[in-house]
Amino acid sequence: MSAAKARKSTPRPLPPKKTYKKAHPKTQLRVVDSNLGKSRNGAHRTEEIIQSNPDVKSFIYQQIAEFQPFVTPTTVAAVVAKDPLKLAMDFEVSGARKNKLDLSRLHRISIHLRDQDSQIYEEASHENIFEAIRLAKVKLLGRLVEIQDQVISKEERIEEIHQVLQNNQKH
Repeated sequence: MSAAKARKSTPRPLPPKKTYKKAHPKTQLRVVDSNLGKSRNGAHRTEEIIQSNPDVKSFIYQQIAEFQPFVTPTTVAAVVAKDPLKLAMDFEVSGARKNKLDLSRLHRISIHLRDQDSQIYEEASHENIFEAIRLAKVKLLGRLVEIQDQVISKEERIEEIHQVLQNNQKH
């Protein structure tokens, strides 16, 4: 009986730490809002959730990992909480009126990728913070794929031009 208890109480060795050889963007979690001291709504509420909830932090890191094919080792990824109340004018212009209470329920998230002098970002808002983060990531991935497709298409065109020119010179 004592041998069985001894086996149960001995801790298992921890698995070795994973090492990554691929480029991972450095991730910053921050809040941008000029009225943080005045209001507990908006960006401040979202920033508190990001900083205090380990599930949200983990989700952010998982989402940022999906940018891996588009980044270099020096790329910095920033997840920025913004004040959703500042979206009032955008909703009004689009014809959708939202009152301050509806807007204050939203989480407005912006994801930025910065590398040296280049920067790209997208933002999204949603009542569910996980959905706001996911939507911002999807928008940014869409733009990155679009840019990649344009670059590849231009390279392919240049290659075709060179092939045509070489064939014409042979005749």
